[in-house]
Amino acid sequence: MSRYPRSYTWTEFCAFWAIVISGFSYLLGGLIRLILSFLKDIAPKTVNMINSVIGIFTFLGNIALIIAVAIPAWQFVRGRSIGWKVVYWIALIGFALGAVLGMLGSLGIF
Repeated sequence: MSRYPRSYTWTEFCAFWAIVISGFSYLLGGLIRLILSFLKDIAPKTVNMINSVIGIFTFLGNIALIIAVAIPAWQFVRGRSIGWKVVYWIALIGFALGAVLGMLGSLGIF
């Protein structure tokens, strides 16, 4: 048995890159937020603008997690009845809509 497998499924590929992207996005956003907490009294306008960028990083992390969860969830639901599929699509749309509204809220649009 090889130490490094040469084949992988699409689900494994998406899950791996989603974790990498979301982890990087959340970590970078958290570090920037920590630095901004020290600078908020010095340059409040700049801090507000950079907070918008943090919202975009968080949004990218959420999108990556949607992909990582949606594909295996669809594989679970694919062979089941129509009721399962309806619940899947409602939940997926709700999650995606929540991510978009969260990003718009962090940008100050709502």
